[in-house]
Amino acid sequence: MGLINTQYLIHQSSSFQELAARFVPYFKGAVEKEWSSILSHLQHHGMVRTWNACQQMIDELKEKEYFQLVMNEYNKLQKEWEGPDVPIFILPVNEGSKEIREQFFYQSGMAFNDKIFLFLSADTPKERVGTLLTHEYHHVCRLHVLTKEEKNFTFLDTIMMEGLAEYAVYHRYGESYTAKWTTLYHDAQLEQMYKKWVSSHLQKKVQDDERLIQNLLYGKGNYPKMLGYATGFYMVKRYFDEHQASEKSMIAEPAESFLQVMK
Repeated sequence: MGLINTQYLIHQSSSFQELAARFVPYFKGAVEKEWSSILSHLQHHGMVRTWNACQQMIDELKEKEYFQLVMNEYNKLQKEWEGPDVPIFILPVNEGSKEIREQFFYQSGMAFNDKIFLFLSADTPKERVGTLLTHEYHHVCRLHVLTKEEKNFTFLDTIMMEGLAEYAVYHRYGESYTAKWTTLYHDAQLEQMYKKWVSSHLQKKVQDDERLIQNLLYGKGNYPKMLGYATGFYMVKRYFDEHQASEKSMIAEPAESFLQVMK
């Protein structure tokens, strides 16, 4: 599959409704009337929210060779990890989001087991595009090899998914290119946070209490910011420091393996 020509899809559409309807065939079991929920999901994760900006920004992304950059990076990753060939959609990012501008370098992403959406801007630093794709494609590869169905995922599965994906960024690009949440806390703080808030919820299924898991993952309410993400990365990094395992071999490693570093 590889890169989908979203510039063409956008210019062949007259509205977000038409565009989202073109994505329906890529969602297994979805019917055309579900375009609205697909669009809502995309915009919730960072897609631009105004149609005029969407049309203008996609042309800028193509003109400034972001499409080619993503394709080159994707080819490298797929070869290195021997991963599945999946469609990748480049769409304009919501530049109006302060969080996206200041915390995520004008970019966002969303991965499924069979596709990736990347939300970019002409202001996205080109050296950061590879880090985003690395993180999202790692999710695809891990989802592809895990035997557990997503509906049975636990909080532990989720934080290991995120920790491993960001460790791949750390391994390929170095600490200065990892997400800001990887350096929010010192090791001693992470140990404390793990014991106080994370350890007791590890085996809780995401679908059984999605609100709690989201609060823990992102650090909402009274929880420390990006709690689940930060502790997940810490656990993975400790594991790699203690074991001379290859990055590729860890893609399929059971989440439970990483618990040993916290004993």
